[in-house]
Amino acid sequence: MSIKITEQSYGKARVCLSYIKRNENRHDFVQLTANVALAGDFNVAYSAGDNSPVIPTDTMKNTVYAIARKQGVDSIEAFARNLASHFYDSFEHVSTATISIEESLWNRIEIDSNKHDHAFVGGGSEQNTCTATASAEGVQLSSGLKGLQVLKTTQSGFEGFLQDDFTTLKPTDDRIFATTITADWTCQKPEGDWSKTRTKIRQMLLDVFATQYSPSVQKTLYEMADAVLAACPEIGQISLNMPNQHHLLADIEKLSLQNENDIFVPTPEPFGVISATISREV
Repeated sequence: MSIKITEQSYGKARVCLSYIKRNENRHDFVQLTANVALAGDFNVAYSAGDNSPVIPTDTMKNTVYAIARKQGVDSIEAFARNLASHFYDSFEHVSTATISIEESLWNRIEIDSNKHDHAFVGGGSEQNTCTATASAEGVQLSSGLKGLQVLKTTQSGFEGFLQDDFTTLKPTDDRIFATTITADWTCQKPEGDWSKTRTKIRQMLLDVFATQYSPSVQKTLYEMADAVLAACPEIGQISLNMPNQHHLLADIEKLSLQNENDIFVPTPEPFGVISATISREV
């Protein structure tokens, strides 16, 4: 029997970096985790145990810090592009270099309505994300966010759904809607102010969530994507993942109490999973 390698890649995962940009009177701070993945002419490392083409993953880790020192971290998108381009341009046998980054958020502390020059407070579970891939076709970039927790206490329902012998869920036009948004969008051009675009997209997601009645998670997801694509020509498509994080009415009738749609049990598991990719019609 003969076998062949049909696909392979390798890299370094979760390289952690904190970076300070020391301006004259004000510091910028970035904390990120980078993943490096390379594909190319590495088959002999698998089939023959020949390590001569293998770039050590420890070298990849060191490269993250070296590129940060040499080129800075103006944004995670710019940093990912610089890293991907370095690995692709430096090694002829690398066919694709993919860099994915997650940024932990640190916001300036405000004192008397003034943002502090060098003191920050953590931004919770939310993270900024991006992926850059360098290849013979150039650099492809996507940007995004994850861990954006939102909840509203009304203006959400779920009715008219298919029912069968196993359905126990009751229709409602007034329920808690809670989710944690993950969003990714393709960038039409690698260059651009993607931090500004992310801020704009984030606010639009929140605006739609807060102001529109939600007949389902699916409909709200679609309306979010529609609003973003209409306002942001610099992106090609957007993918959204919005789990339905249930808050179920507590059964307090056995306590001789009436639940007036105000006592709920947060139920982290199981939860609904809703996702879609929305793009413009050509």
